[in-house]
Amino acid sequence: MTRAPALREPLERLYRDCDYTTRVARDAMQFPLRYPAAEDRELVALLTACLAYGRVDLFGRAVEIVLAAMGPSPARFVREFDPRRDGPAFAGFRYRFNRPADVAAFCVAARDLLARHGTLEKCFGAGDPEPAGPLGPALDRFARAFLAADLREVFPRGRMSRGYRHLFPLPSAGGPCKRLLLFLRWMVRREPPDFGLWTSVAPARLLVPVDTHVENMSRAIGLTRRRSRTWRMAEEITRRLAVLDPADPVKYDFALCHKRMSGDCRDRRDAAVCAPCGLRAVCRHWRARARTTRR
Repeated sequence: MTRAPALREPLERLYRDCDYTTRVARDAMQFPLRYPAAEDRELVALLTACLAYGRVDLFGRAVEIVLAAMGPSPARFVREFDPRRDGPAFAGFRYRFNRPADVAAFCVAARDLLARHGTLEKCFGAGDPEPAGPLGPALDRFARAFLAADLREVFPRGRMSRGYRHLFPLPSAGGPCKRLLLFLRWMVRREPPDFGLWTSVAPARLLVPVDTHVENMSRAIGLTRRRSRTWRMAEEITRRLAVLDPADPVKYDFALCHKRMSGDCRDRRDAAVCAPCGLRAVCRHWRARARTTRR
């Protein structure tokens, strides 16, 4: 594990020098950013995050189909959603094991939760009795609110599809819950490129959304030794980053993810690709080479 003082300057430089404008256009957050109204951006952010498994260019096509069907105000569409009348608009939707009924179920659950709470932020807050406590239990309750919704309008036998369940993973099950943590990062962080729409949750409580890119980058620079992508890995990486910035530990997530997504890191030594990288001093691939050379 790399010591925090050694990580501070390279990660701060990475955060400072990241070309956010260019990279956002290739990131899932491009979809909610289209909507200036907070109620639309909040809803589209959750929908996008739920579907954000796989490459952006693949799940992005599916998101485009749903947004086209929802029209200029997705929040209004959902608040007025009738699965019999509006469900057929999703007929062209397919993404891996998600099907049109899963999107219709999302709309029904969101419709009822918005009617009850007013906003998704208030829905989250209703299951967050300890505003200074760990994030996991509150996120678990938020996901369960969608899983416990009355979806018989879409699934007449009362049995949710596998695809719908996949949209809302539970922290209590031990998985990394990358997509829901990504949604929270967008909503809660106050600094660009994130939205900062939710003021009731402190950025200090956020956990890093660990996907394959962040996992490999974190292992390379000594933020974790864990070999499995789990909730515990997300906690461990976040604890290490919190030493550098306890008020905003996940601020490095976007830059770390896009460092590898862009091809600027290949998770191995590459003299040409690695030459300009500011993380070389803390990268296990180059540190191992330096130790071998000294011997």
